[in-house]
Amino acid sequence: MPTSLPTPHFDRFYRHPELTALLQAYADARPDLVQLQELGKSHEGRPIWVVVLTNTATGTDDDKPAIWVDGNIHAAELTASTACLYWLHQLVQGYGSDAAITELLNTRAVYLVPRLNPDGAELALADTRARCSSLTG
Repeated sequence: MPTSLPTPHFDRFYRHPELTALLQAYADARPDLVQLQELGKSHEGRPIWVVVLTNTATGTDDDKPAIWVDGNIHAAELTASTACLYWLHQLVQGYGSDAAITELLNTRAVYLVPRLNPDGAELALADTRARCSSLTG
């Protein structure tokens, strides 16, 4: 029995462990549409995730035309990460009920990287009081 889709929150920014868990929840809920792959590691050793979206029953992602979408290239550009998560949710939720989304994922692959810069995002999301106190000794 498939797992139900996660319910993302678009009123806050995710820390890296929460983002990882959310992306894994999508892959667990819809393994026929969503694969989570590690693109590489950040300077500080955090995984950089790429979500591969396509209907695997109609072919593999590398046999289909594709689009690449990424967000959060710079540290404080957290809104782009949220926009990627929103699109991820719309694609997975709409598959099978929205004709355009279904056609897209049946015939194309979408490579979605919500956060290219996990180290910068963690710095931007860090408790500024803790950062300031560590700087002043």
